[in-house]
Amino acid sequence: MKRPHITAEDHGTRVRIGIVTTHIAPARGYGGIAESTARIAKGWAAAGHAFSLCASDASEGAPLQAGDVGMPADVPVHLYPARLWPRWGLGAGAIPAILRLCRDADAVYISGTATWPTTLAGVICLLLRRPFVISVHGALMPGHVDHIRRRKPVKWLYYRLLTLPTLARARAAHATGIPEADGVRALVPSVPVAVVPNAIDLVEWPVLPPRRPDGGLTIAYVGRLSPEKGILPFLRAWLAVRRPNDRFVIAGSGTGTYMEDIAALAASARNAIDLHGYLPADGVRALMAGSDLVVLPSGLGEGGLRENFGIAVIEAMAAGRPVMVTRGMVWDDLEDLGAGIVFAADDAGARAALERVQVLSPDALAAMGAAGRRIVEERYALAAVADRMWRVVAGPGEA
Repeated sequence: MKRPHITAEDHGTRVRIGIVTTHIAPARGYGGIAESTARIAKGWAAAGHAFSLCASDASEGAPLQAGDVGMPADVPVHLYPARLWPRWGLGAGAIPAILRLCRDADAVYISGTATWPTTLAGVICLLLRRPFVISVHGALMPGHVDHIRRRKPVKWLYYRLLTLPTLARARAAHATGIPEADGVRALVPSVPVAVVPNAIDLVEWPVLPPRRPDGGLTIAYVGRLSPEKGILPFLRAWLAVRRPNDRFVIAGSGTGTYMEDIAALAASARNAIDLHGYLPADGVRALMAGSDLVVLPSGLGEGGLRENFGIAVIEAMAAGRPVMVTRGMVWDDLEDLGAGIVFAADDAGARAALERVQVLSPDALAAMGAAGRRIVEERYALAAVADRMWRVVAGPGEA
């Protein structure tokens, strides 16, 4: 079946896009989807595009207000209450809010999958025959899908009955990298896939000077403290090879036994590991300023690789910090480009990578940081990425 194209902009009129997502930055505790969606919205607003936004008001601490999102006055922002199950954006107010947004939009960008608002948006778009694009944000990565099949039969049923059939009727699926796109094609081969990376505002992320050498190496981690991020086994590998002056700093929040295990490990490390909890953007920049490099060890430990991108990676590179990343995400060429180290997602790979960075000179670390900055300037600058994303959702056939 031929998918409809939106051509109003070709005739000089404005196309209104609706954005639906579960959480939106500056929501606390909800990670990269909230942040990446807010950046796209910021880029669209700066370009003068006509769009509206709907999300839950869920945030750790006080609920968000519409003014917190930072959109211009001519961008409608509706945040409905999500009190029953904030993580999934569950709130009855989503129904009228998303219905109005989809009714008034020429096309809808659904950022995320398998939550209450994103599923609802897809169903409403189908009922209204409204074109829509779904950003999968890692939900169909093979490791993630395998984990759901084995460990979460109810959620896998949800995928089969709602998530995958809805995605199959989307105008396009948005993936942030080839590994994510391959996951979509394996499960929903009929849907076109547009590969557009996450973005970063380089004005907000200036280059930081290198940390002053003190005879040790300080590694930073920024992100959720949850199993798919691999941070707990990476900390264990780091403790096995750390030197007396080495330190580890962490910005992020978590819950349950995984978080308790991290806290216990930090308490046993004799002040070598600092847990800062959630930090806003300026706090993250300060954390990186006091670090030599940043790690994203996704896929290390039980569950396998369930992530594709990692917002903290481009933030670190923009700030001039080398990065350590596990193999299998979009960053597999990073070492060849001189911006960091790529390692196998297992204990031996982590230890070998840590031993390699321990012998890097300050000049070598600075050169890696400079290479990373060049990469984000070329690939991930906000205006260019937001323009590509707009064309996928509103333009005639770029997907």
